[in-house]
Amino acid sequence: MSIRPKQFARIGEFHLEEAILDVLLEAKHEGECVGPAEISRRAGIFREPGWAMTSGNDAIVWGILGKLVKHGRIKKCPQDPEKPDHTDGWELTDAEFHARRDDV
Repeated sequence: MSIRPKQFARIGEFHLEEAILDVLLEAKHEGECVGPAEISRRAGIFREPGWAMTSGNDAIVWGILGKLVKHGRIKKCPQDPEKPDHTDGWELTDAEFHARRDDV
């Protein structure tokens, strides 16, 4: 019996969630709030170069962020207002941070 496409998708989605949560954990340790573009960059998630849509480059990350928000694992936070592309970013909720910390 072979793995069906939906099973592959669920496995991939799990790994994408973990990659994003790991990026956000590292950022939280550094006191940073990061946006989808930076999450994509740090996690090595596909981005279409030169794509003009505002969030089109980071559509995969946006989809996973939406799911993580829905499950109460992440929340919005303000990024550095000094950055030229100042937008809200994302961070782990306190509960998720404490659940994922290495020193627990």
